[in-house]
Formats: sequence, structure tokens, C-alpha cells
Amino acid sequence: MINTKPASSQQEVDALDDDAVEATYFNWHRWAFPKQLPPPGNWTTWLLMGGRGSGKTRAGAEWVRQLAREKVSPIALVGETMTEALDIMVRGESGIMAVHRDEERPTLVGRNRLIWPNGVQATLLTASDPERFRGPQFAAAWCDELGCGAVDKGANQPNIFGDDKSGEGGRPYFSSGTPDGLIQRQLLRAHYRHWSDPANNPPGMVDPERIYCWTWDARPFPSFPALHEVWSDGPNHRNGHWLTGRLGALASDELIAAIAADHGCAVTAAASAPLVGGMLIDGPGTARQAIEPVLELTGQALSARNGALVAFEQGAGPHVVLEPDALAAGDAPILLRRRSDAAERPGRLGLVHFDRERDYLVVNATALRPGNGPLVSESLPVVLDAAGGRVAAERLLDRLAGAGDRVEFALPPGRIALEPGDRIDIAGLSEGPFEISEIRDGAMRRISATALPRRDAVATGVDRPRAGGGAPMPQVVPVVVTAHLPPLPDDPARSRLLIGAYANPWPGLLRISDESTGAIVAEISRPVVTGEVTAPLAAGPLAVWDRGGVLEIALGSGHLADVGGSAALAGSNRVAVQHEGGHWEVIGFAEAELIAPGRYRLRRLLRGLEGTDARGGPLASGHRVMLLDGRAATLPVDAHRIGESRTLRCHAGPADMVGQEIPVSPDAVPALPMAPVHLRVMRQGDGTIRFDWTRRSRADGDGWGVAEPPLEHVPERWRLRIFDGSMSLRAIETGSSTAVYGPGEQVADFGGPAGPFNFTIQQLSPVLGPGHAASGAFDG
Repeated sequence: MINTKPASSQQEVDALDDDAVEATYFNWHRWAFPKQLPPPGNWTTWLLMGGRGSGKTRAGAEWVRQLAREKVSPIALVGETMTEALDIMVRGESGIMAVHRDEERPTLVGRNRLIWPNGVQATLLTASDPERFRGPQFAAAWCDELGCGAVDKGANQPNIFGDDKSGEGGRPYFSSGTPDGLIQRQLLRAHYRHWSDPANNPPGMVDPERIYCWTWDARPFPSFPALHEVWSDGPNHRNGHWLTGRLGALASDELIAAIAADHGCAVTAAASAPLVGGMLIDGPGTARQAIEPVLELTGQALSARNGALVAFEQGAGPHVVLEPDALAAGDAPILLRRRSDAAERPGRLGLVHFDRERDYLVVNATALRPGNGPLVSESLPVVLDAAGGRVAAERLLDRLAGAGDRVEFALPPGRIALEPGDRIDIAGLSEGPFEISEIRDGAMRRISATALPRRDAVATGVDRPRAGGGAPMPQVVPVVVTAHLPPLPDDPARSRLLIGAYANPWPGLLRISDESTGAIVAEISRPVVTGEVTAPLAAGPLAVWDRGGVLEIALGSGHLADVGGSAALAGSNRVAVQHEGGHWEVIGFAEAELIAPGRYRLRRLLRGLEGTDARGGPLASGHRVMLLDGRAATLPVDAHRIGESRTLRCHAGPADMVGQEIPVSPDAVPALPMAPVHLRVMRQGDGTIRFDWTRRSRADGDGWGVAEPPLEHVPERWRLRIFDGSMSLRAIETGSSTAVYGPGEQVADFGGPAGPFNFTIQQLSPVLGPGHAASGAFDG
């Protein structure tokens, strides 16, 4: 039914009763795309890959529904988390509950079991609990892909999208909503590490090479997500599930291990934020020199423990509490406390780093902390995004602010369990905890410890738009259309030249310049919708609906739609149509019927709008049509430029250095005074024939509340012509909307009282001459 014409489809639907409509709605094979159905043949495994909105969830739910009808049981429903399995696979708008009719819908028992009315059962499982999935106890399984949003605490709810327009939009549990590419990478690493361990994954169960991740986008990075004018979902990339633009980055433990391996050693490090997109090593050096920038930005310290090099995060993990009685007495004070001057502690820090999103330009991240301390600057040769730069700036400022607070004390030589990097706290001391930075062994163990960062620094700044470099613009020559139209009410003294252009692909911003001066006179940012008339159209009535006329057009692009009558009268659905001689008529329409790809029949027409009624005659096929939707540029035409030949030049995009010429020669027709209306003629008792009419003005905007239309052309002059057939007998000029045809004039023209005759009335412009004529007839 979806492949039939709209009219016939509607007729079929209207002929169905309620039960038939419901049966049609739940007939999946009628609505499904071929790729949403299981492949033909006796397949034991089939994989459905697609982006968001491609119908994967609906296809899986419908497959499970079919299995339940065939009494295939039990079924495993495997999601990354139990919440994801419930919210998407079961309760989602395309989930199992939504695709079943009421009488066949399963019942959710507890949180992990579905039971159908025919006895079929399905169990909800999580990918992190493979033991429950092991063995032949399930007859079929529906599994979801693996993914996690690049957002703070994204692993708490991997199914949540950072998209306000998505049903799964929001923030994961306890998340601040800030971007965090590291958590996404760590979740994937944890899964791959788990499934690659034979102890967790016996042979033949889960092939790690066939674990599919959500999601790799075919749109090229960094054009996506930078080009928001092309892809509106670009802002969601910062904390979304996309892997594009992130797979090349490394966690700090991976980067430190790789640098150490290049220098022939091994270092075990922690994976600390932020995610590092790259690093510059500008010359030969030691492993320590190369690793030091990574340690600084991630807040880690390097230590030798048990014969191995270990990088650990400062301030993380448990700490040892030392009682004052446990401290050893010697020549020096038992406990020496050193504190830096509060005014000397840094209060602001500017971190300089590379930003790949801005073509690896150097950018600055700023962090602040309480107090009025001085500003310090740090520069690290690493590649970070904006969120990672802020995290690094906060950590650096916290470390520098606490570096001046130290304690020194001694312990008995038997306390050998403590090592540099251990965290300690001294009972009774309000400050702390501290981190051991130095140990000198001798008769006593002399220990120096530095206060751990207070973590009171806060980074400032906002995420600036990404520098995508702009979409590549093709070098094409657009088709340029010019239409000289009458003035609008807001500028009744000047007619207007509409300039539109069409090209596919679109070359970018078009600039229209004056050939003689080089000045930019107009810009076109979007292609106009243009085409041609495909069938003749007879002349139609003016100022009322033309319900009999049908305008058939073919468009090269764009779409048309119906509007209500009030909307059409208010200015919606307007097209400019070119007549013989190059003049244009503006036609409104309320109904648009699509009869073929790009071809429309327009009905309920409004002819001769916007002052173009003087040219609203018959229309032949083959003439140009342009949709008036604000895309065309408007160039005012002053009265002194009418009749003047002028050359414009159109440059199509930034790469067009030559452009194309646009010759224009606007004539006076659209700017001439409008024809009067409400013509009245009557013979008086003394034989005089009196003429009356109503002046029209483009300045009144067709308002019904205007008592007298404004006078555009001063002084007011009119010309009345009397015709006998096609022969002009007399011309009478007057200064008001009234004229008389006296008995003597009638005798001179007709030899007696005038019989039936035709006449025309025109307003005279002192600049443009006679205006458009209104015609009438006197019946005698």
C-alpha cells in the first residue's frame, strides 16, 4: 500500500474496518525494507549494521516476535547493560512491546523475563555476565552492539545519548555531562580485554574479532562534526557514541607504555584523564624527558617499586595514618611544617597545547582557584580537545598550588613499608593528606612529603566552534535568473530586480558585483527553486480565486506543498512566471499536486499578484518559473536606471576568480503607474457623459482600511481616450479621478450624441509617462 499513489492508498484505507486497519498496521512484511528481514536460506547467524534511525531495533523486535509465533523458546535478549536491554530492546518505541498486538503481547515478569501467551519465554541478559549465556539452553538470541558515550561517567548508562531530540537523550547516572573521550575508550578496552581472556571466553563462544562497536560514522572527520551547516547533529559528537576522530587517541597508560617501549624500557601507568590525541617530541632525549609532559597533564608521578617503574595518579588510593608517637626523635624537630605564602601560590594558570579540531593550532586553556595569586603559564607539547585542555589545566594548577606545603619527619628504620608516592596522614594534624616525595635512609628514615592537591581549581571557557575548514566547494557555473518586478509597499518608488541562481552541486556563496564599479551589490547563499511551465495556461480572473485554472510546472529541485487559503492570501506559495516579451507575473497557489518526480499541478490560483496584473494574460509552455521563498537576492531599481543597460558579474564561490556576465536592461513596465479600478460612466441630464474611477497605489499594501490610496506620482494627471472600434477619437486629460465628455465634443466625434464606444484610462507619471490602462465600454 505504501507503493501506491496517495489517492488510491487513502481510498484503500478508508475501505478497511478497524480490525483490518490494525492487521495492516502490524503486518511487518508490508512495511519492512528488504534489508530489515532475515536473509533467505538456513542461516544460523545474521548481522544487521546501520546508523541511528536505520531500523535495527525494529528489525530485531519483529524477528523475536516471529520466533515467538513459531514457538521458538527460550530466547536470549542480550544487551550491554540490563537497563539498555529493558529500555531499548523491550520497552523502546520500536521494541518488543511496541510491535505486538494487545492479545499477543508478552508479559514482563520481574526485570529479566518475558513470557508470551503461548508459553514462549525470553530472558534478558547482560554482556558482562557471560556465564549465564554459556551452553545450549537458548534456542535463539538477539544481541545489541557495544558502545559508550564520550561523556563523564558514560559507562554508568551506555545507552544514553547526548541528544535532546532522542528518546534516549540525557545524562548517564551521576554524570556532569562534560565530554570525556577516555571513559569511552576504557569501556571498549575493558570489554575486549575481558573477551580476549580464555578464562572468560571459552573457544567457540564469542569471537573478539566479531565484536561490533557503536558507532563508526562514514562522514569524514573533521568535516563531521565541524560542518554544522551540512550536518545538524554535529554538536552531539562531543559527548556522543561516535568513534570517528577518537580511535587514534590514546589513554595515558598506553601513551606512556609506547614511549617507554621506544626507549627500551617498560613503565606501568594508570589511565588518567584526559584522552591524548597526540604528542610532539622535538628532539633526542631520555625516556623520562619524553614521559614527563604526560605525567604532568594527567597528574601522575613516576616511581620505582619492586624493581619496576610505575606511574601512579597523585592523590588516588588509600593513605596510611601515622600516630605522633610513631615518629622518631632526632636532632631536627620531630615534625617540621613548611607552608608557602598564600599570596605566592598561583591563582590562575594558562595551559598552551595543540588542538587537532583547529588544524593543530596552539590554543590556551585557563584555570582559576580561590585567592589572588599570580598568573603562571605552562606549555605542553600534546594534542588535546577543549574538554581535555580544561581538565589538564585544573590538574596543573592544583599541583602547583599545593607544591609549597610540605612536612618533614623521621621514622624508625623498621618502617620500610613506606615508599615514595605513598599517601600518608598524620593524626592530629589538620592539614593533609600528604604524598611522600623523598626518603633518605640512615639511622632513621627521614621523609619529606608534599601536600596533595586540594582540587579547588576550576577551568573557564566554552567550547568554540570547530574549525572544519568549510565544505569543499565545486567549481560550477550556476544558472542565473533575473526577474524585474513591480515595487513593494515598503519601497513604492523603486521597482526591484530579483536575482536567483541554481546549481547542483552548489558552489557556495555567490557574489553579484557591478561590472563598471566592482562594488558588491548582492549575495546569494542558497539556490533558488526554478523550473519551467509544462502546459499552457489561459488568462484567469484577477483579485479572486482562479478555481478553474491549472498551472503545470516541472522543477529542477525543491518541493511544493499545499497551504490553507488564508496562508496563500497572506503571502505563502508564490511563484514568478515569465511571459512572452520577458515580463513576469506573480501567481499564488493553495494546492500543489505531485504528478511525477519534480512535476506539479498547481490549483486554486491567485493571478497577477504584487502589481503584475497588467501582464496576467495567457501563458505558454516552456517559460521560466521561479519560487519566491526569499532565496533570491533583491536589487532595488531607481527610476533613473530604468531603460539603462547594465552588466553585472556573478562570482560562484570563493574559487571563481572570473565569474560570468549578467546583462540586465530593466524596462519601465513594472514601475509604471497602476491601472485604475472601479470604472463608472453615466450620461447626465444635459447630455454630458461623466467618468469616475478609483486610483490605485503600491504603497497601501492592499489594506481594506485605507480611505484614499496614497498618491505616488505628483502632480496627479490622468488621460482618458475615447475609441470608435480601434480608432482613437479623442484624448481628455484631467487632474482628478473624474472626467466629462461634453455634448459639443460628442458632436465633433460622432456627429451627434455619442452612441456605444470603448474607452481607456491611464495615470500619467511625470517621469515614466503613461501608466497601465484600464479599459471600459459605454453602452450608449
